[in-house]
Amino acid sequence: MSLLKINLLVLGWLVDCYICSPHIVSLDRFTFVADDRDLFISHSASLEQVNNRSYMSGHIMINRLLNDITLVSSMDIIRPHRPEMRLYNVKLNFCSVLNNGYKNRFIKTLYNTYAEFLNYKPKCPLKPNFNYSLTRAYVDEDILPDLLPECSYRLKMIFQLKSKLLAHMQLDGRLITKGGKM
Repeated sequence: MSLLKINLLVLGWLVDCYICSPHIVSLDRFTFVADDRDLFISHSASLEQVNNRSYMSGHIMINRLLNDITLVSSMDIIRPHRPEMRLYNVKLNFCSVLNNGYKNRFIKTLYNTYAEFLNYKPKCPLKPNFNYSLTRAYVDEDILPDLLPECSYRLKMIFQLKSKLLAHMQLDGRLITKGGKM
């Protein structure tokens, strides 16, 4: 391989790694816990780290028709020498999100981003004895605003049916500026 080709490969790699996306989104924890053990036939959550990217996979299978699900979600960011900051704390009709009934752009973008990693786009009511699977989902760093600071974050999601707790999920991770050392 000529020196010119090697230089072009290295330059292309540098452009891709350091100019196109200024962040690396790293996940340290991805959990899904079934609080209503009678509802879930099976469930899983796993995290895989490959080349500065975190991939989430998992599945759920329930034993009865499920409708009218409420989602309580919050996201906190933690930065060194600063108080923990809550970015949001919201209660949503999860079935409206699944049925694409929410007009909020952030919620639609979030749902559509992860829906492409699902084996089936779920709609309410959720079907019994159906394997809903998430395969190698990741956060696309290119959708993040450029001026985000380096931080750790925690995303919590609680799934409820009326006041009954069905399950909860948590993601913990770090947002790292390329070249940063968080």
